[in-house]
Amino acid sequence: MRKISAFTLAEVILTMTIVGVVAAMTIPTLHYQKNKREYSAKIKNFYSRMENAIVDMEMDKGSYRDMLLPANGNGFDWYIDNVDPYMGHQYVDTSKKRVYFKDGSSLFKDGSSLQQFFSGGCLDVVYDVNGDRAPNRSGFDQYKFLYCFTDDNRTNWFGNKDIFFGTYGSGLNAVGTTRAQMIEKCKDAETTSWCTKLLQNDQWEFKHDYPHKF
Repeated sequence: MRKISAFTLAEVILTMTIVGVVAAMTIPTLHYQKNKREYSAKIKNFYSRMENAIVDMEMDKGSYRDMLLPANGNGFDWYIDNVDPYMGHQYVDTSKKRVYFKDGSSLFKDGSSLQQFFSGGCLDVVYDVNGDRAPNRSGFDQYKFLYCFTDDNRTNWFGNKDIFFGTYGSGLNAVGTTRAQMIEKCKDAETTSWCTKLLQNDQWEFKHDYPHKF
């Protein structure tokens, strides 16, 4: 009589346990890598489209150098009137003062109230790569940008008075700041706006040492 070989119940359970442990270790890593690629592509696309939108805006409305900083609370309306026609959107939620794009991302005011937060002569906005979905945290899925309306502010923030839209931590404010220092600033809950500058420094790629996991 031929003897039939088979796995014992203990061997099957052990194999399933090992597979489960390996999956638990690798799936989150694969998910994070996928998110990094997706976020990077969205931010690159957003920044490029915004630059093109500003060029198109100037062709129709004149130089941004002649534009005035909108009054506090009117930043959303300024964006809708001047930039949105050239950026496009999927839909706009006026109650939230938030613009949603076709790729699921959104752009909204900076600050916790409906009043627009300003940094000197600049208008602050937040780009959220996944719209309303969690975690909704600066440096994780939200990244801050500026429109600056004066030569001094454009020079201080962007290092060039001829740049209208850009990131925090640029220009004179970033002189002597190393990449390692940018990482530390990005880690700090009080200065996560530097995460956007860190990403710009890294060509909008999330490097292995980017300090936030999402």
